[in-house]
Amino acid sequence: MASITVTIFSNDDIRYSPSSVVRHGDTVTFALHDIPGEVDVAFDAGSCLTPPGPYTLNGHSLLTSSSQQTVTLTADAHRYAFTVTIPGGTEESRKRGEHETKKGGLDVTTDPPEDPKDAK
Repeated sequence: MASITVTIFSNDDIRYSPSSVVRHGDTVTFALHDIPGEVDVAFDAGSCLTPPGPYTLNGHSLLTSSSQQTVTLTADAHRYAFTVTIPGGTEESRKRGEHETKKGGLDVTTDPPEDPKDAK
């Protein structure tokens, strides 16, 4: 089983390490980078993770600034789109309830992992 990290940056950027491709049983961690306050991560049309979410992350605490889940053993092989909702950056935009959204996705594959010896 592999471990994938989805890092959500404050500059409208989502990065996947090592990639957005996941397999059944893989661990997926959503983590915040330089984002204060609460952020919501919700899958748009069904999740491949257990628990399915949505997930709330809080950049004010190390304990809640990341969330770890597992890819279900029964997830169909396709792209699972998710939306990250971040409260507005300024005090005024927060008072008006404005939010910034970012789009991402996890690609579930049922292909067996590549053997590093075969990649030569």
